[in-house]
Amino acid sequence: MKILFLADANSIHTIKWVESLHKHELNILVFSLFKPTDDVVQKYQNWGIPLISADLQSKIRNLRVPNISKLNYLTAFRLLKKTMNAFEPDIIHAHYASSYGVLGYLSKFKPFILSVWGSDVYDFPQKNQLNKWLLKKVIHSANTVCSTSEAMKAVIATQFDRFDVKVIPFGVDANVFAPASESPDQFTVGTIKSIEAHNGIDCLLDAANIIINEYHNTYIHFLIVGQGSLLGEMKQKTTDLGLDNYVKFAGYIPHEKIVEFHQKLSVFISVSTRESFGVAVLEAAACGVPAITSNVGGLPEVNQNNYTGYVIPPNDPEKLANSIFKLFKDKNLKDQMEENARDRVAKQFNWNKNVIQMVNVYQENEFL
Repeated sequence: MKILFLADANSIHTIKWVESLHKHELNILVFSLFKPTDDVVQKYQNWGIPLISADLQSKIRNLRVPNISKLNYLTAFRLLKKTMNAFEPDIIHAHYASSYGVLGYLSKFKPFILSVWGSDVYDFPQKNQLNKWLLKKVIHSANTVCSTSEAMKAVIATQFDRFDVKVIPFGVDANVFAPASESPDQFTVGTIKSIEAHNGIDCLLDAANIIINEYHNTYIHFLIVGQGSLLGEMKQKTTDLGLDNYVKFAGYIPHEKIVEFHQKLSVFISVSTRESFGVAVLEAAACGVPAITSNVGGLPEVNQNNYTGYVIPPNDPEKLANSIFKLFKDKNLKDQMEENARDRVAKQFNWNKNVIQMVNVYQENEFL
């Protein structure tokens, strides 16, 4: 079966899907709007996966927010049609509704599968009515729509009147993400997120300030992994709060090394103000790390309150600090949550099962 993947070749999500799906004897070609990096090209070559790139990155002013320069995505349509004619796919699968999904919609190819990722559903349609109208067209043009979470499925139902969305989590390979052979030397609270406003890094720093400067607990340390537009501001806030000896910023870490950082943690934090799913929470859980997450989007699906961690409101550093301190003080509670977290991932978010779910979607659509 020939699958034409419309997706960002550099995305770790695309890479993970392609690597796993091609093992199921699927003939995959990846069509990317952006030029892949050399190391990414090497990965695809090792798997025998061809890549076609429109190389549009230099024409886009800001990848993170909707702007008029993104109309340049449409200039890739001619190359896409040429690729379709040469490859002759059985299925087109677009990942991300507001860019690759639009190209899939314009191609009029059937069967067309659409995977929504998050901001394409949560943010893009809120900018204006034209965006919402276009996204509804894209969503209804797909033979099958896939979501990683029940929360995103509900949004698609209520805002776009599509009720048959298939939920396929972006799960975790528990053979890769596993507990460290030895417990960490110190109690470390951490997160692995982009340093952007919606990811609650400032809330984590405020909670660290409460723990260090109000609770006068100097045994808890904090690790923040990631980069983003607010990195400089968050580092300055750390200095202003007098937390430089307790908070470490690790910067960008390649995904293949992420497991090492999960294994350093005692508690994982994800107190975002929006989140479509929360795969980093599951990666931490597979490593035996309980989580404290906000009660937004898909996060309550990946973290069960009082079982695998705590679920709290966003923007509440007092409650976050209190929840961290509970796990610091009660080792038996923390140990039980560690066991619960890993067990729940194995049972409900097994990556190999998720891949088979997607293969089944392809088989259901093959002869439409």
